[in-house]
Amino acid sequence: MTLLKADFHIHTGEDPKDYVPYSSFELIDMAHGLGYKVLSITNHDTCTWSPYLRDYAKERGIILIPGMEATIQGKHVLLLNFPFESLSISSLKDLRQLSGKKGLVIAPHPYYPSPVALGRHFTRNLGLFDAAEWSHFYCRSINFNKRMKSVAASFGLPVVGTSDAHQRRQFHTTYSLVDAEPHVESVIEAIKKGKVKVETRALPFAELLRINLTMLYRNLVCKRIRLSQMGHAQGGMKTKKL
Repeated sequence: MTLLKADFHIHTGEDPKDYVPYSSFELIDMAHGLGYKVLSITNHDTCTWSPYLRDYAKERGIILIPGMEATIQGKHVLLLNFPFESLSISSLKDLRQLSGKKGLVIAPHPYYPSPVALGRHFTRNLGLFDAAEWSHFYCRSINFNKRMKSVAASFGLPVVGTSDAHQRRQFHTTYSLVDAEPHVESVIEAIKKGKVKVETRALPFAELLRINLTMLYRNLVCKRIRLSQMGHAQGGMKTKKL
């Protein structure tokens, strides 16, 4: 077994909901330069994975695990290595059907002050998750990961470190070291057995603020562009009707 540098929660330019200024290919190149061996691209409610992208990563010594940050009952859940084309999950209770499968169900940023964070749903449904996430987004004085760590420890739930990157500066601030063989099944099994270590560092408060403001601004611009595109599309449909 070897320690594999990994990140299981990353967004790319193919994300349909958030603006991200780099593509999946650029992410893989960036990760390769930093010594990563395992990645999962987890765009919102879509699986950004293909045999070509997998092979592109493999050529650079990286295992690419199919992934998605799914919205279930309005809450975010990370799903890794499942047959997304046939997956039907409409409620958190439906996650039970994934138990024992060759995939991972991870609770991302469960206690962060966000409407999409699991919050009490995480506490009430601990048995549905294979691991919980230690998010990079914290500083010494503000750290919503602490409650998660306490709850996970009391339940014996493994914890993985991720960047949840939407910006280049977020990547490589927090990641995981997995004690596994370099293939998907071994990585997933190792995490379920708790053979994972979180590598992380607290961000300066100014950097935390900068990341947040940049994300808010970019998403606002992205939303305006999409609304404009929808308006043009509707206008085009009306013209055709005339």
